[in-house]
Amino acid sequence: MITQVFKSHWHAILFGLLALLASCSAPQSKVAEGNWRGVFSENGREIPFNFSISYSGSTPILTYRNANDQFVTDLATSSGDTVVFPVDVYDARLITIKSGNKLVGYWSRNSDSERKLKFEAHPDENYRFWIPDQISSGSYDPSDKWDVILVNSDSSKTQAVAEFHNESDRIFGTILTTTGDYRFLEGQISGENLKLSSFSGGAASLLDLQFVAEDSLVGTFGGVYNSRKFYAKRNENAKLPDAYALTYLKEGYETLDFSFPDLDGKPVTLKDKKYQDKVKIVTIMGTWCPNCMDESAFLGPWYEQNKDRGVEVIALSFEQEDDLEFAKARFEKFSKRFGVTYDVLFAGKANKKSASEKLPALSEVLSFPTTIFIDREGKVRKIHTGFTGPATGIHYEVFKEEFNAIVDQLIAES
Repeated sequence: MITQVFKSHWHAILFGLLALLASCSAPQSKVAEGNWRGVFSENGREIPFNFSISYSGSTPILTYRNANDQFVTDLATSSGDTVVFPVDVYDARLITIKSGNKLVGYWSRNSDSERKLKFEAHPDENYRFWIPDQISSGSYDPSDKWDVILVNSDSSKTQAVAEFHNESDRIFGTILTTTGDYRFLEGQISGENLKLSSFSGGAASLLDLQFVAEDSLVGTFGGVYNSRKFYAKRNENAKLPDAYALTYLKEGYETLDFSFPDLDGKPVTLKDKKYQDKVKIVTIMGTWCPNCMDESAFLGPWYEQNKDRGVEVIALSFEQEDDLEFAKARFEKFSKRFGVTYDVLFAGKANKKSASEKLPALSEVLSFPTTIFIDREGKVRKIHTGFTGPATGIHYEVFKEEFNAIVDQLIAES
């Protein structure tokens, strides 16, 4: 153990010295502005992603692009030909090294720097999988809703709905499940092969499908290190179970009770004076969770616009470490990114079973996030499992309408 620690510190010192020498001996080589195409390669799998480089003064800014979504990284740091683009909300970074006119390097999480996902990127490339003039014509258009079965590693099955649409020979889409969506997917179709991918600084994902008939798709969906079998049938009426019926109060319960510390360590309960005679929205979430990020991006500005109406939002944060200081550090970055000014409580380590035990009034915690609507008297009125974010299009708009209608009704009640 002592040897391991020594090696780790020695490597860190050596890297720092090399970086310092590089910055002193070599001028920084500017990365080309404009569109780039990168490809992660590992285990015989390739996942492409697109990004753009711009500059604020001499500081490069990297923006990941997926379908109609853009995600800007945090402040980059440079040393010679090496530029580090961090994404603090994912606790991750993309380390790029300029090699001729291309970039090489790797992606890793700060908490697991031993696992490095290698990539190579080229400028002035704006396609995803195939150069447009090399695409083979096919017989089918995937634009539609699809009933999906995902086969997990333990052979269990997950019901989902995929939705695709074609925009100028680019395929945009997402996959919706009962616990949330897989956000913005972008890709192309060549012949009978449909491929989409997604990367915005966190985990990279690849959907690799084949048409076996006009109304049937088969293939895989997953990341670099794992994937699940994917079976889909075209169905314009495809839909998931009601998100308001999946999580419910156990028999005999009307209220939700808990006591968790805020980020300064002070115990907080719903019985506190601050929440009396107010409508309360409790969200079970974590800073590591992409769907929770989407929900927070909605709730942050929504709360600022509605907090004077007699409503409070309380986030119960379940994190990757059961440590208050860790949670506080993570939420400082998270709040800055998504404009979170409502109350945040640290509820413990991210685990659905543990979350269910800590909130015994609930049937179970099926998803991060889960959103609970509580009236002025403290009674639970609605529970929404998962989150349908901006990638789901009309479903996101419907969710916002339902959310506002529920809150408006609860506020209006005397």
